[in-house]
Amino acid sequence: MKTPMLCAVLISASIATISVNAFATDSIPFNAGKWEITSQATMPMLPQPIINTNIECINEDTISADRFAKQTRGNCTATDVSASGQHIKWKMSCDVQGNQMTGYGDMQANDTNLKGKATIAMSMQGLMMEMKTTWKGKRLGDCN
Repeated sequence: MKTPMLCAVLISASIATISVNAFATDSIPFNAGKWEITSQATMPMLPQPIINTNIECINEDTISADRFAKQTRGNCTATDVSASGQHIKWKMSCDVQGNQMTGYGDMQANDTNLKGKATIAMSMQGLMMEMKTTWKGKRLGDCN
């Protein structure tokens, strides 16, 4: 059985890699290419934020909320998705190793930048935890 701290780190790592890919009908346009994306996750029990920076080639030309839910570790479903212009918002619920997790997020993107945030709450072994993650990205150019 994983400890609450380890599960928090796994969830944070999932959100950090959530970047952008198409998967659902409710999506917004995206400028495919090489992107640098930095995420920062915070929780009251963590002494310092978890920060991840990734450079990746993203070939898809849309961003969807369902992709966020699918890439979170656990059986997750995106709900209440709304996409308008360059902005997308969603809620999600998950079953992570038998523990219920709920959250919400939003993201904005244009041709050269993106930014987003998500809040996730879960109860694990009777302990309530909330994690907030923010991310930002910049397009570096075409994929090599």
